[in-house]
Amino acid sequence: MNVLVVGCNGLLGQNLLRSQPAAGWTVRGIGIEAAPALPDLLTAYKSVDISKRTDLESAIAEWAPDWIFNSAAITDVDLCERDPALAALINRDTVGWMAAAGKPMVHISTDYVFDGESGPYAEDDGVNPLSVYGTTKLESEELVLSASPKSLIARTMTLWGRGKGAKTSFVDFVRDSLKAGKTVKIVTDQYGNPTLAEDLALGIWKLVGNSRHGIYHVVGSEWNSRFEWAQGIADHYGLDKGLIQSCLTADLKQAARRPLKSGLRIDKLVRDTGFRPRDVAGQILRVDSAA
Repeated sequence: MNVLVVGCNGLLGQNLLRSQPAAGWTVRGIGIEAAPALPDLLTAYKSVDISKRTDLESAIAEWAPDWIFNSAAITDVDLCERDPALAALINRDTVGWMAAAGKPMVHISTDYVFDGESGPYAEDDGVNPLSVYGTTKLESEELVLSASPKSLIARTMTLWGRGKGAKTSFVDFVRDSLKAGKTVKIVTDQYGNPTLAEDLALGIWKLVGNSRHGIYHVVGSEWNSRFEWAQGIADHYGLDKGLIQSCLTADLKQAARRPLKSGLRIDKLVRDTGFRPRDVAGQILRVDSAA
């Protein structure tokens, strides 16, 4: 089976490569970077600017994959709000170009397709995005599912983990700040599922391996607030929780609205694959053991 991973140098892309099945798959990748982050885990690599339709379509046609895994996106929700044209280009239009190839896709979506009034959400709950980011991701879901009935939408949220060149994670930020004796302000009114990138990748491979299609939620098994997550990080490392100060999302005056009482249910994932992603403690232990 031939797989093309779009965005293979990102946090999720790298974890997809690391988690790929041991046999039966040929995995190629494309990214904007001149060279791949994990060359030993790829059969071939091509540097492609996916915002250029002809270049993207040429790469897909050349390699003729059986599956396209798309892990490329603009996930900076405030940037999306400030530049909706760019958000639409990368998060929606490029996805449509990939889907037009007629190949089954794995496409990554988000809890931001919901309004955060009554989470955690199941796959068939009503969607109502509050932001440009959420809207473009919902539109991309529709493009993928309409192009191939075999395609898979993996909704996730609050992704973190280890990867070459990856930005500092929430766990690293809280741990390092508290170790340095610095106070941190963390919101108490945003709820969701912290998700380890490795678990998202494992869940995706299990879903594809079990011939699943449609929409699935793939997130960590623990639902909590950002504030509770930060306190759990402090507890894990034996650091001073008194340095964690509470605030509200409204205090941050961010450009994009956030779904506050969000989160995703994983009942369908567990039922159809037997795979249950780790809770916060398990995620931190996994990352620490691999460091």
